[in-house]
Amino acid sequence: MQIAEILEKTGQTETMVLREHAILTILTKLSRYESECALFEKKYGASLESFRNQIEQKMNSECFLEEDDFLDWEYADSARNWCT
Repeated sequence: MQIAEILEKTGQTETMVLREHAILTILTKLSRYESECALFEKKYGASLESFRNQIEQKMNSECFLEEDDFLDWEYADSARNWCT
């Protein structure tokens, strides 16, 4: 059975299926980024902005784990904002 036949029998169109797929994809990514941000907020007991200030104040001492977490957190926050 061809895709066109399946869509016709189910009363759907390609546009409807693509729209639903896009919505599900963005909701999945949004959930992932929200969870990631929540994990960092819990881990550091601070908001991203507060953590950014903490990192900037530690100019002379390096903590690669915190810096890596900050970059991951910043990416997740940007992606989350993009999705909404």
